[in-house]
Amino acid sequence: MKNKLHIMLSLAAISATVLSVAQTDSTQVKESKIQEIEIPKETIIEGKNMRLILKEKQVIEKNGEGKDTVAKHSFEIVAKDRKERNAHEDELLVAEGIDFIETSWSNFHLGLNNLLNRDGKLDPEPGPEYGEMIISPANSINFQWDIVTQAMNIYKGKVRLVYGIGIDYNNYRFQKNITLNPDSMPLMVTEDGINYDKNKLVTQHLNVPVMLNFKLSPKGTEDDVYISAGANFGYLIGSHQKQVWDDNGKKKNKVRDDYSLEQFRVGYEVQFGYKNIVLFGKYFSNSMFKANQGPELRTVSAGILIGKV
Repeated sequence: MKNKLHIMLSLAAISATVLSVAQTDSTQVKESKIQEIEIPKETIIEGKNMRLILKEKQVIEKNGEGKDTVAKHSFEIVAKDRKERNAHEDELLVAEGIDFIETSWSNFHLGLNNLLNRDGKLDPEPGPEYGEMIISPANSINFQWDIVTQAMNIYKGKVRLVYGIGIDYNNYRFQKNITLNPDSMPLMVTEDGINYDKNKLVTQHLNVPVMLNFKLSPKGTEDDVYISAGANFGYLIGSHQKQVWDDNGKKKNKVRDDYSLEQFRVGYEVQFGYKNIVLFGKYFSNSMFKANQGPELRTVSAGILIGKV
């Protein structure tokens, strides 16, 4: 392609030179009787890396016998700098209906949580200290509120960097009547004589996902199918245990504590979307609890997201 462009430019240069020489010879004979009136015109041909400017100057000759109009041509090649080339690419994206930055507000994830032990099994950590921490996956809810999400175009609207900020709420419903003792280090778990209707640990994390998004739909069709994968960073902003039981009336107990939970967590997230319905899966590779301060349990979540960027 570059060779063709060079050949075309060379031919244009030769043609313009020959035409200019011929016109110069014809005008020298009548030099004393010529009155030139310049009417400049420019034709600009835009390329990705350069701009070709064709310049035309119209000359009206007056020699007493009539008027003749001739045209003199020249051309100029201007190389584009990186900033201008990027701006040109952005203009092409806009022409194709592709925004460089796309923003979405208030998307919601809804899913279920489960816990993996150090052996990668969906079981509590073995041993007498934490063996009673068995959760009910069907009642352990993951709810994530994406406050704002943005997608930055990387390649022709088909590959995008997706990032944002939100709050991730998780609850882990215990099957047994246990209490996590606040201010205990390491964490102590005791079994109660109360039959709880609800007994759960609840955590809230400030959540920052960073993912690559790939649109898989064929060119010329709607971007209905896509997949995203990347990292998920969380910072613990709150945690409590909530217990509800019946004792001649409904009783509630809610205790706020950090329960030796890790302040930071890093995980992985995969999303598969079709139109505005997205299935997601999340896995956090570090333990929920601090090392040697609680059980070694890792969160896995799966569910559905309504909305997309």
